[in-house]
Amino acid sequence: MAVYNTSAFVLTVAGTALPGIITASVTLTLETVDVTEIGNIDRKFSPAIKTGTASGSIFYDQGNAQVAALEAAANTGNPVALVFTLHSGATYTVPVAYVTSFVTNVAVADVVKSDFSIQFSGAVGIA
Repeated sequence: MAVYNTSAFVLTVAGTALPGIITASVTLTLETVDVTEIGNIDRKFSPAIKTGTASGSIFYDQGNAQVAALEAAANTGNPVALVFTLHSGATYTVPVAYVTSFVTNVAVADVVKSDFSIQFSGAVGIA
């Protein structure tokens, strides 16, 4: 399992970069299947399901239309394409992802803090 945390994280949802990301985390997971046969003394595993999650927090103005893509994806359940760019410049491209939660907290001076969670599966392009 690889985990990436950064404070200089850029999240692009459906081609739109989201402003105000203050914290984020991306986890890539590869599950395995035990394929050990009777009589073997060494356990053997085979790669199986690739999954990943991302979560984070974002500050934004209530009138910001860019964040609407993230909130709409949680509301409609429609898949979105995501690109995560880490502070090092490394990019993770996810062709199909689902926003599983989008939490809006109380607004102070028209600035909203929201927390989000994203789940995806399959191959992730890493460059």
